[in-house]
Amino acid sequence: MFNFRSINTSSCAAMMTLSLLAGPLQAQEQEKVQEAMVPASAIAGAVTSPVDGDINRFRAILVETEEGADLYVFTDAGEGWKQVAHAKDIVWRGGMYGQEPWMEATEHGSLKIYSENSAVGRNRWEQVLTIAYRNGVFRVAGYTYSYYDTLDPDANGQCDVNLLTGKGVLNGKNFKTSLGALPVQDWTMDTRPPECEVE
Repeated sequence: MFNFRSINTSSCAAMMTLSLLAGPLQAQEQEKVQEAMVPASAIAGAVTSPVDGDINRFRAILVETEEGADLYVFTDAGEGWKQVAHAKDIVWRGGMYGQEPWMEATEHGSLKIYSENSAVGRNRWEQVLTIAYRNGVFRVAGYTYSYYDTLDPDANGQCDVNLLTGKGVLNGKNFKTSLGALPVQDWTMDTRPPECEVE
C-alpha cells in the first residue's frame, strides 16, 4: 500500500489534464474531460490497480478543490481507458497539513480515501471511505469515522460500517444502517450513515 501524502507535486508548475493522467482515452471520453484542467499541485493522489470482474484494471485520481476533493475513476477492459465516474467533493479538505485528503489501494483491489482534521482545534477526526467495484459500479462499500477531543480523554470514539451488508458498530454497539452502498458519484463530503452522527 502507498500513502500519497508523500508525493511532492508543488514543484510541478505546468498544467495537466485528467486525460493525460488517465492515458489514451476514447474520443468521447476525451471530450468529457477536455475541460477538466487542473494544476499539477492539485493532484492529491493517483492509483492504478487490477480488479476482478469485467474490467482488467482501474485508475483513480483524487483532485483537490476549494474545500474538498473530487474523485475521477477510469477503467480499462482491454480497449483503452474510459471515464466511468466523477464524484464531486467526495471528501472534505482544509487549508494546511493535517487537513489534506489522500488515498491508497489495498491488496484486495479496493480503494481507501482518507480525510482528516488532525491539525486545528480540540475536535480531531479521521474519515476513511472504502471504494469497491461491485456489479459493474464503483461504490462506497465501507465507512469509518474516528474522533477524539484533545482536552477530554474520555471524549473519543469510532463508527465503522460495512455498507454492503448494512452492519455497523458505534463505540462498541452494533446497529443496522439505513444507508446503502452508494455509487461514488452520489457520495459527497456531507454524506454519512445517520447512525454515525456524533455531537
